[in-house]
Amino acid sequence: MIFTLYYMYSTIIQWWKLGCLRNKLSGTLNSHNALMVCTGNTISNSKHKRCLENLLFHNEDRVGCTIVPKQQIDLNQWILFPKDFNYFPIFISDAKVVLKSPKIYLLLQAKLDDYKCHESEIIQVENFGELIAWRAQDNFEMILKTDMNNLTKFVHCFFDHSIDINHELNLLHIETVDIEGNPSRIKYSQRYPLEYRVKYSLAPVHWRKFVNDLKLLYLKLHDNLSNKLDHPTITIESMPKTVPVSEVKPIKKSSESSSKHHRTLRKESKNKLDVNTIDSRRPKSNERKAKLEKTKHKSVSDKKNEEETESVIKRAKPPKLAKCANSGERHKSGAKVTSSKSPVAESHMSSETNGVTINSKPPNVLVYADSVVARDNVKNVLHTILNNHKYVVYDFPLTGNCHLWLHSTSLIVVCGNVTPDVTTHLLEYLVNGGKLLCLCSDLLYSVLHIFSTAEVREHELVRFSYENWKRVKMMHHVFCYQASPAKRQFSKDSDQSNSSRGSSPVAPRMPSAVEIQHGGNKYTVQVQVLGAEETWHTPSLLLAAVKSTKGVAIFSQVHLEIDPTQYQDDESKFSALNDSNTARLEILEHILSKHLSLDCSLVPSVSYVPGFFLGTHNLKQEMLTQCDSIKDNQLVNKKITVKFFGKEMEPEPPSATLLPVLIHACPSQFSTVKYFEALNTTSIGRLVIYVDVLTSSQFLISSTLKHGFTVIVKQQTQGVGRSGNNWLSPVGCAMFSLQLHVPMHSTLGRSLPLVQHLVMVAIISAIKRKAGYEDIDLGLKWPNDLYANRNVKIGGLVVSSSIFSDTAIVNIGCGINLDNLEPTTCINELVRVRNVDKKTNLQPILYEEFFAIVLNEVESIYNLVQGGDLDLLFELYYKYWLHSGSEVTVTGNDGNASTALITGIDEFGFLKVRLKDGSVSSVQPDGNSFDMLKGLIVPKSF
Repeated sequence: MIFTLYYMYSTIIQWWKLGCLRNKLSGTLNSHNALMVCTGNTISNSKHKRCLENLLFHNEDRVGCTIVPKQQIDLNQWILFPKDFNYFPIFISDAKVVLKSPKIYLLLQAKLDDYKCHESEIIQVENFGELIAWRAQDNFEMILKTDMNNLTKFVHCFFDHSIDINHELNLLHIETVDIEGNPSRIKYSQRYPLEYRVKYSLAPVHWRKFVNDLKLLYLKLHDNLSNKLDHPTITIESMPKTVPVSEVKPIKKSSESSSKHHRTLRKESKNKLDVNTIDSRRPKSNERKAKLEKTKHKSVSDKKNEEETESVIKRAKPPKLAKCANSGERHKSGAKVTSSKSPVAESHMSSETNGVTINSKPPNVLVYADSVVARDNVKNVLHTILNNHKYVVYDFPLTGNCHLWLHSTSLIVVCGNVTPDVTTHLLEYLVNGGKLLCLCSDLLYSVLHIFSTAEVREHELVRFSYENWKRVKMMHHVFCYQASPAKRQFSKDSDQSNSSRGSSPVAPRMPSAVEIQHGGNKYTVQVQVLGAEETWHTPSLLLAAVKSTKGVAIFSQVHLEIDPTQYQDDESKFSALNDSNTARLEILEHILSKHLSLDCSLVPSVSYVPGFFLGTHNLKQEMLTQCDSIKDNQLVNKKITVKFFGKEMEPEPPSATLLPVLIHACPSQFSTVKYFEALNTTSIGRLVIYVDVLTSSQFLISSTLKHGFTVIVKQQTQGVGRSGNNWLSPVGCAMFSLQLHVPMHSTLGRSLPLVQHLVMVAIISAIKRKAGYEDIDLGLKWPNDLYANRNVKIGGLVVSSSIFSDTAIVNIGCGINLDNLEPTTCINELVRVRNVDKKTNLQPILYEEFFAIVLNEVESIYNLVQGGDLDLLFELYYKYWLHSGSEVTVTGNDGNASTALITGIDEFGFLKVRLKDGSVSSVQPDGNSFDMLKGLIVPKSF
């Protein structure tokens, strides 16, 4: 009886809760807003920026709210559920739910990639409505059609406690949406036994298999969308060199299938594959001419230039800082600056100056992979093979504007399956001159429709041949390439001729070229087979070259990226792969250098060495005894330990985390005499630690040391740039770190971000003050990059700061290409070119001299600004910067983009732009780490 009463009481309470929730939802939801119920860490979404309207409830980490605007989902990129759920890897029952009007569409998101053990109630989604469509990307998502009653029950379950949906997929997000379009139909060819769908294992290996099955199904959407496009025209073109594939057997098909396909081809008209493009015109930029009247750093040449351009300045001179504040309504903005879209073109990757072709940016290599393991494998092997003084390897950016990084990317490595949106970017990159290395990737379908793939045994060890490397044992992918002999361009009697000989089979005639159309232009993609495996006798290495734009894609179905150590648990595979590992690396290096034109020259390995403490004896002793960060002659931080050693003390062996510093010795690779003879400062640069090889100079100044303390390093192994990016550190690059102690009540203390501008201005000013160097074309790209000839990056800064009491500790890291031609060009090369063009005899800037004159200028400008002359810094900055009169695209908080005109920088160093309504706003960069000039500025001329 007691249990019956308790059950009745619980039922009433449940009924009452559901009624209250249903009334709340009915009275809150309308056609403009949406209900969102999610875990706290998924409430924000950078892809869909919406505003919170009302907070409805909050329980532990789950939040229910209404948001605006309501998301509208295009179902064209979604897949229809199969009519027979036995063909779907997730168990779905045949529940039939009667829905009442009005119908509501729900977007459900569940965690997919990995499974972490947790306690949740499992519910079957189909019990709450009709399943409409699904997709599997970062998460598993489905669209459910339901009504208010079922929505209330579903939301109540999620709100009350954590729940899992079908197959124990952890539910993360529920949202009401509007839909448009129709989901795509695919062919569900594999039937999954009930045991597989119901009695599944949650072990990592089985979960990965389940995720892989699901994503492979979703990838059929590629084929579906491709079939909606016209098939490309395949032509046989005579070529001077055609790579024979004598070892490749033909792919046999029935005569009925072949004839049927030929009949279909005859009916088709000559089709083109159209890949949309974007206008690549590059706007121009006018250089700002600033007239300097106050600074003592003027040279005779500067004065002449000012007189010659005075009339130009009167017409176009932007207002100074004080005037800018009154130019229209001025306000701080959360807006970000981004670029207009432009495709990659070969001409954008380099610039020609005085007959010398140079890279405009340090070239990047991007890695896209469908798993963390694959990504790490690719990055590790690239670091082993590529010239690491020339290239920086990044993860492929999945968010943001892709057009910001495409022009400075030398190669994109694609490993595994590719999502539709990424496929679009990769195709645009390829047809505009980019280079792709595709390792066991389905991107093949989007580039070469003439090839299909056939499933083979997964993780099979095969013998692979490529050029001079024969019968190399490699791991093969689960698919192999097949060029269909049913195409009418293939030899019709290839099967018969092969069988008649009864010996070495001959492949069907390969299609030599595919004609595609792009943006109204025709392109010819040449196709070659570079290598084959001998287990299934099919091509395993293909080359597709866009003839007119030099775009190249290499497709490999053998795992060139996998290290043998991954198969240590399998003795036979490990032994075979270990024996062929040298050949694997040689093959990959040959492909990268010969077919993809990358520099794989060997960079000599470096060893860590002791550092040297430079300065007067009194200054060194004062720092060692009075600096709070140095105790017992040791400076210790999270990154490195610095130990100072006096006379007759044996230093410890240096390493990446330990730097022994000799107090009373001088380096052989750095002339202290030349440095201190050229140094005219009172504090900045007077105490220096010099090191031949170091992880990063920034590590040494991460503690509070002394105003003006400097670290100079010849080579870095872990150089860091802005936003944590890798910084290339080739020999010849002038790299230093500087610590400044800026009082908060001072002029710079009130405008602390301007310190970075001060240092970069000092670098250019120091170089141009040298006699004969006034016309060396150096400029500033906002916020802190150094450019040569207006379009070639040769240096940059990274700045961090912390505030202690009334003092800001500002750490500046700087790298300038002084005497290194790679990865772009350098200052001394500009001097050499000028000597040839102008018949002059300017001497290159010496390594030690560069640091001295730069630090002289930093201290000189620092003292003048701190004395109250902030206008001096702005005048110098405007004299050298590249952006006056340039246009940018500003994206506001509402996501709307508009063009604006650059007018200057504000007192905090942010960019000032004049909007179309005449108001002046301060904006920040969009954070792109590859090429801020493309991402920020769209100049009218360069």
